[in-house]
Amino acid sequence: MGATTLRAYFPSQALLYRAVAERLVSHVLSDDQIQDVSLAPADRLYASLRQFLPGAADRHSSLMMWFELLTLALGPDANEEVLEMVLSGRDESVVIATRWFTFLAADGCALADTPEVLAVRFVTLVDGLHLGLLFDKGEAALDRAEDTLRWFAAQSLTSPGRS
Repeated sequence: MGATTLRAYFPSQALLYRAVAERLVSHVLSDDQIQDVSLAPADRLYASLRQFLPGAADRHSSLMMWFELLTLALGPDANEEVLEMVLSGRDESVVIATRWFTFLAADGCALADTPEVLAVRFVTLVDGLHLGLLFDKGEAALDRAEDTLRWFAAQSLTSPGRS
């Protein structure tokens, strides 16, 4: 694709970075788990949210890439284009998590808050879990992060009669 054609679709560099970040995030996250009605709602939600954590095999390299991207976006030599990509990726993560919570609500599950609020809380939680996994190199750290996601999934759904 030529530069002129590219600029017709993306008039600014920021719009191009946003499109790339959104595509990357949406490409790696699947709606399959949230749509699996054979599982309990909290299990469906956990399986979907779990996609945001690294796998055991690639944990260190995935987290280091994430941290390096944040450093490029926010560090002493901050790069506006990288910041735009990071923010766009975060925004797309919120959109996807909102879709998952909305799907559960439409399926009759009572939510502890609005899908949008729960999605923002979740993305913020994942950022903290990623930092924790960077600092805690123990083998049980990923298990603790997964337990935290299970807890969040359960807290996000309300049971009848529970406030």
